[in-house]
Amino acid sequence: MTIFLLTFALLIQFLNQGESHAYEFELRRERILKFYTDSVQLGKDKIDLFILTAKMKFTDKIDPFLPYLDSLIQNPGVGDMFFAYQLMGLYLHCKEKLPPKYREKIKNVFRERGFYRGDTENHWLMYYIAWYLVSQEWKNEVWSNLKTSDENFSEAREYIKFWVDETASFGQMEFDSPTYIITFVPPLCILYDFAQDTLMKKRAQMMLEYLLVDYAAEYLNGCYCGGHSRDYPEFAVNPIQAQSQAIGYLYFGETDFYPKFKERSPVIFCALSKFRLPDLIYYIATDRGFPYEHRERKRVRNVIRYGRERNPAVYKYTYMTKDYCIGSLQGGILQPIQQHTWDITFSNGATVFSVHPYFSEYELGMFFPEEVKILPELVDRAHRVYRNPDKWTSSSPYERIFQYRGSLIALYGLGEMREGERYRQVNIFIPRGVDEFEMDTLGWIVGRVGDGYFGIRVVGGIYDFVAEQMCYRVRVYGDRVCVIVEAGSRDEFGDFDVFRSKLKGASFEFDINRFELRYRGIRGFEMRFDYFGGRYIDGVEYRLDWGLFEGQFVRSELKSKVIEINYKGKKRILDFNKLEINEK
Repeated sequence: MTIFLLTFALLIQFLNQGESHAYEFELRRERILKFYTDSVQLGKDKIDLFILTAKMKFTDKIDPFLPYLDSLIQNPGVGDMFFAYQLMGLYLHCKEKLPPKYREKIKNVFRERGFYRGDTENHWLMYYIAWYLVSQEWKNEVWSNLKTSDENFSEAREYIKFWVDETASFGQMEFDSPTYIITFVPPLCILYDFAQDTLMKKRAQMMLEYLLVDYAAEYLNGCYCGGHSRDYPEFAVNPIQAQSQAIGYLYFGETDFYPKFKERSPVIFCALSKFRLPDLIYYIATDRGFPYEHRERKRVRNVIRYGRERNPAVYKYTYMTKDYCIGSLQGGILQPIQQHTWDITFSNGATVFSVHPYFSEYELGMFFPEEVKILPELVDRAHRVYRNPDKWTSSSPYERIFQYRGSLIALYGLGEMREGERYRQVNIFIPRGVDEFEMDTLGWIVGRVGDGYFGIRVVGGIYDFVAEQMCYRVRVYGDRVCVIVEAGSRDEFGDFDVFRSKLKGASFEFDINRFELRYRGIRGFEMRFDYFGGRYIDGVEYRLDWGLFEGQFVRSELKSKVIEINYKGKKRILDFNKLEINEK
């Protein structure tokens, strides 16, 4: 009887927490919409299709907004597939208020204007969601791509189904991106809200839950932690300013809303949506009561040259605590240009990481169809930092990562570089805002950020130290460089001095000829890492062969298309084979 009463009391508490979470979500949703409808001023602030949608939806008089709609139709300011789905989202949300003349004008955009499909995963999803909704809305038409409504609808439906199945089986290609999450979640919200087919609506719902639980497991106070497929340099060094923060604010809270940061307005489509986040995913994002390991498997984007596999596997590892998160990819070229291979992200948004600022025709030629000789210049025009030796995001075929819990080893085989490839240096980023910072006599670079700690040791290379405006930059030079990283906290080690003394007690043997490191760190286990071979923990091989998700909160076997979400005994199962959601 006592156990029953206790269980009943815990159940009531859990349900009450769920009601509180739902209420707080509605408050955050209202705050977002109120800001864009009330605080953004016509003629003063920049207006895009998202903001125009919010303003038109919550007003009785839309006439003042129609000239802005005309202007955006003529000069969208964004790429074709971005414009297509955003315009269709505005149309569907505001359809009942639009004068017949403007309904026809929007329809004519899709009749007359050619739309580029793009060349990446996010491009294709936005493109096909747009055509799915266009063809669903206006039947028996012939469109600008010379296809009928039925043909466009069928093609769009089949692609979306294909993308859902591939992602549920093998993981995303543009995975866990603090920037590009806004090109997946808002379009899926539009699809969820307006797809008339119940199975397509279910696909959209399940993929929203998939993407958001993926984010939740690596979420810390507004930051998307760990390794990322695509990250812009300005957000790699300041993750709290990335676009993912707005998505995190709406669904998870634990942070504030920063509408003036870059490209926050896509969250409007999420705030307008009828989609509601399941309680389990909210708790996974916000419960940091205990440290945990989390593993994921993703895919490299389509390889078109210089590879034996079209989509090689990406292995992600994350160690999460309430004071910091350290996460990583295995290294190598997993995504061109914007790869962010590892970092420590602290609870206040500060971050520490290293990068090999590599560029070459080889890297770009793997993924882009243009003539390889001209690719570096073309990419540099678009991204402006690609050929910069001081850039903060980059893939590298000469980087290898091994992480276990809060310990990480990065090996850089810069002496293996091909002729014409650049640069032979490693950049380490340390933020200026650390609370304590020193370079001790044993060679450790040590810092404290709140109750989180870090230690970095460079082996096999020489380095210089530069104090820049927003960071301390450590440049490391050498043919075979090893960077040892330890992350810790007050909860685990007590006072910062204890952590420093633990670092002094760590030991290593670095065989530069074999390019192998043996390291016994501050937690007592030994890591052995061979640049040309394997990874070992206390002599046992550590294999990179896990499933789609392996962790405390999310589990899924490769190719199973079944995602099991767990929180304190409650389960939510996304079965993509049957398009069913089951709770236990």
